[in-house]
Amino acid sequence: MISGITSALSGLQVNQLMVQTAAGNLANLNTTGFKSSRLNLGTQGAGVTAAGEIGRGAQALSTQRDFSTGPIISTGQDLDLAIQGQGFFQVNRGGQAAYTRDGSFHLDRDSYVVDASGNRLQPEMQLPSETASIRVDASGRLEALDAGGQVIAAENLQLYKFPNPDGLSSLGQNDYQPSAASGDPQAVTPGTGGAGTVIQGALEGAQVDPAREMVNLMLGQRGFEASLKVIQTSDALLGELVDVRA
Repeated sequence: MISGITSALSGLQVNQLMVQTAAGNLANLNTTGFKSSRLNLGTQGAGVTAAGEIGRGAQALSTQRDFSTGPIISTGQDLDLAIQGQGFFQVNRGGQAAYTRDGSFHLDRDSYVVDASGNRLQPEMQLPSETASIRVDASGRLEALDAGGQVIAAENLQLYKFPNPDGLSSLGQNDYQPSAASGDPQAVTPGTGGAGTVIQGALEGAQVDPAREMVNLMLGQRGFEASLKVIQTSDALLGELVDVRA
């Protein structure tokens, strides 16, 4: 009976994490460049009873993000940039290098190219005040054009890739930083080295499968309810045993 309660408690924890993970993924369904998370589950160490060796329940081994490319959504905006491939943009986040798949850039009041949070895209790009339009090709070459269509400034974007992107640490707001598990960032020219190409006038949508997340959400809720029922039943049985012995 104690073993059953232990297994049920582990079930409560795992199913609560399933609900939280699925709910978090669904909440970011419309977040540009968002990467969904999934739980890697396993069993806890085995215990020995009169009936033999049994498992003590489930446990969440790790949380893993899906860094595959999400849907590419056309916007027509000059500084909306999507990556078709596995690379990341680098931004300066409070003096620290951060990496993101969110390419919704714009010009700040000083004409620097920045992300939605005001972090400057790296290498820093300050465009001339007379810039009328911007052109970015698949290789990452960004050109500022005047009203007559003449190039008045140019810069080459770089993408960054990691030996193991699953090991990146989240900083929030779709930003990541390297860790020992991810390995060091490697600067790559777009279109080479497997980092992918840059698509102007488009954004990468969230890498979330709504149907799968809804299923996971319902499974987590029902599993939580079932585990709670086991605990309540076991508690009632223990109470009866105590009354009998008394």
